[in-house]
Amino acid sequence: MEAILLREPNLIFETATLLYCSRSNQSCRELKNAIHKKFAIDENVLNSCFDAIIEASEYVCDGVEAQTDEELLNFLFGRHSSMRGPFAFYLIHDLCRRTKPDFKTDLTDLRRQSPAIFFVNFSSLLLAEFAPSDFGGVVTNFQELFAFIEQMPVPDDEKWALMKLYNNYEDYREKLADILALAGELYMRKYDTIKHYIGWFLAAAAELLANGGARFIEQNYGAELSDSADAIFLQPSIAMCNTTRYLMSYTSERITDFLYVGVLFEPLREITDVSTVDDKICRTLRTIGDNRKYEILKLLAESPRYGQQIASLIDISTATVSHHMSMLIEAGFVDIKRESNRIYYIPNKKKIRDFLDELSEALLG
Repeated sequence: MEAILLREPNLIFETATLLYCSRSNQSCRELKNAIHKKFAIDENVLNSCFDAIIEASEYVCDGVEAQTDEELLNFLFGRHSSMRGPFAFYLIHDLCRRTKPDFKTDLTDLRRQSPAIFFVNFSSLLLAEFAPSDFGGVVTNFQELFAFIEQMPVPDDEKWALMKLYNNYEDYREKLADILALAGELYMRKYDTIKHYIGWFLAAAAELLANGGARFIEQNYGAELSDSADAIFLQPSIAMCNTTRYLMSYTSERITDFLYVGVLFEPLREITDVSTVDDKICRTLRTIGDNRKYEILKLLAESPRYGQQIASLIDISTATVSHHMSMLIEAGFVDIKRESNRIYYIPNKKKIRDFLDELSEALLG
């Protein structure tokens, strides 16, 4: 399978994704706050990752919301409990799979998109998401499509909304094109402040993709690529932040799939990994920083011992020994071995060496 790196964002996808994330409580600001709460990451580091994207995103979404009917935005870009994305994606699927996206041309093509193309994408996406593994039926007309929708495991109001989208396709197509035209204009006003993210992504991915191809995409981004695809295009996305989205072919003769990857995918993985390691190191240091636990580790380094031996050697109760041992076992530094009716504690020297290596790497590089 051929693997190709694209170098420009797709504005149709970018603007639709920004509006979806804003209306489904998945905005970049909310992602930044969630990461800040979960990981001990310096706020300045997070600011450097997020703030320019947050400013541009909110500028686009606020501008669109100020000029667009709220009910329409919720219908096209709102979050539906049983579905992976907004209704808008059913209309723009093919436009998000372009190797040379051009915003004006793509908008024109959206306005001209035929009901037949929409039917193929709409039915194929629903089948891919909701058809059971043993589904043997076909969907070749609107009666079969509506029959399939009726059987989908989604709430009745969502079934009704899907049928409404299909029955009023041309009206929603025009309204969606108007919304994206406005969003794209606002996006481009801010693009100079965020385009460096694309440059960073390309610099990090180009050589690795050239050497690893499709295998690199599968391993690095956890994507399950279609066996039938002739080519996979790796598309950087600012709007996706640190997530990915896989788009399959349904209407083209040559099967070309796309993987959209957020430009913060690698940076956030690196800093959260570092933060997780740092947190683990600090917890472990607090554990062995206790005098008694350190004494116990030194005793076990001499030879395996059972609880009463340890208690008598360092003059503490067996209950206190048990308390210390449970924490050392949890940290991975001590294992147990049963002999007759006694439990012996033995040091896990490999875990201790691994911890010292992590500490050395963190402090000395």
